[in-house]
Amino acid sequence: MSKKLNIDAIANELEGSAFFRRPAPKQTDARPSTPLPEQAIVEENQSHPPQSERVNARTPVRPNGRRIITRNSFEIYEDQMDSLRKLSLQEKMEGKLGSMSQMVREAVDTYLKTRRSRE
Repeated sequence: MSKKLNIDAIANELEGSAFFRRPAPKQTDARPSTPLPEQAIVEENQSHPPQSERVNARTPVRPNGRRIITRNSFEIYEDQMDSLRKLSLQEKMEGKLGSMSQMVREAVDTYLKTRRSRE
């Protein structure tokens, strides 16, 4: 004999969950379900302004003077990564932080400084 699940009890238990909400009943409207081209243009022009978006431009001054770290993906050569790992391990064995990210940030700062001085 197979065991039967009490579906009603499970549905009642999950009813308050944010993950298992039933969709709200659709309101019937006199408007056609597919907008005509001129209606679509009017609705598009009346859209709400976008929420505040992150600006891609650099802000000139930070209130606390600290720089913001962002995660990015860059491709580097395997031998460069091996060298970074070795340097990191050496620093850690010396009791230092050994952060490869910090090493790369310093290298980029040095590169940018020399690049600016050439221009």
